[in-house]
Amino acid sequence: MSKGIGMHNATLDTQLNMKIPVQCEKTGIQGFVFIKDVQALPLTLDNWLEFSNSNDLKIKIHGIVAGKPDWDTKFPPVGQGFKLGFSVDSTLKNSCFTLVKGGWVPIFYAFSKGNIIADRNLVSEIQARFSNGEMSSGTMPNDFLDYICDKSCSCTLHTLSYALESNERKIPSADKIIDQHRAALKTLSKALPHVKTWPESDSDLEHFLALADTFREYFSQGMRLLIKLAPLVINSPARNRRVDRWKAMAQIARAENIPVSHIVFLACLSATSAEQGFNPAQKLIKPKAIYTEEDAYNSMYDLFLIMLTNVLQTQAPELKVTLVTRDKNLAFFWMGLTFADPSSPGQQMIGLHQKLLPVSESELKELAGILGEGRVNPSWTVPPLLKY
Repeated sequence: MSKGIGMHNATLDTQLNMKIPVQCEKTGIQGFVFIKDVQALPLTLDNWLEFSNSNDLKIKIHGIVAGKPDWDTKFPPVGQGFKLGFSVDSTLKNSCFTLVKGGWVPIFYAFSKGNIIADRNLVSEIQARFSNGEMSSGTMPNDFLDYICDKSCSCTLHTLSYALESNERKIPSADKIIDQHRAALKTLSKALPHVKTWPESDSDLEHFLALADTFREYFSQGMRLLIKLAPLVINSPARNRRVDRWKAMAQIARAENIPVSHIVFLACLSATSAEQGFNPAQKLIKPKAIYTEEDAYNSMYDLFLIMLTNVLQTQAPELKVTLVTRDKNLAFFWMGLTFADPSSPGQQMIGLHQKLLPVSESELKELAGILGEGRVNPSWTVPPLLKY
């Protein structure tokens, strides 16, 4: 079946809607089933790997039947919810990754009442692509991001990422955050005046600044750890040397008084272990022999965005907070992480997909000794055949 996807003004709120063509088997008459409140179920790293092999992106959605022909018997009655699976047309590019709790979805699913954290690159792209709510002259439509200029789009763009990025190699001061938030707000309002933004009020801004404060020490720890560990992840150690490398890394972290549960340590673990053909952690860290504070800041900022997004998603699940990025390595690393609640910086358990950390049973036992027994789940599925 072909599908129509559209945004339109509903009576009370803007929603993502779909219309699905149907045909009466008896008479041959054609009609449409209209679906409202469409939401996509998160896709996983496994889904991405399947898609990259087949170019067939399978989506599962749930929604509510808003209208249908009287003769239709395939869909539930009007007002009832149901789930549906279909493939996205491969001619539509999906180069923006929308990172949601549990995985990712194509960006257009965040346009209906979603809260989008747009990274600095995406803010710049929005500025270049749109003006006063319209596509800029000379701009060719090319992917799902173009849907954001639809006047009935009900998403909220967050200035968080833009406001928190710094040339000071740390989370900036409150005054600098406010200045950068205002700059991002001016840019977004000029490009897409119909799209809501956050923070919106002074109290929103105070909440934002308080949240940034909770991450300052965690961010600083991550930078210190990256400077120490990055030279150790330039090359993956031989299989029989991996455990020794992990122990050396853990010893460095403890000497720095930084917990081995820190996302930087987990990223370094992954960087020393994943296959070179698929090693997003290593590409995020960009290791080299002389690793500067600027290098550490750039990599820590990506890892910090992951933690910040997870905290916001956990604190307010009803807000549908997403991080939208074109950085494939950031997206792949996110897809391979599983966060357990409660979620405060450095406290939650984080699971790693076996593609990010392919380990044997004996290595898993060693990891339990390094990370702490309570932080390793021995029931993780171990790959049946390890190829290196």
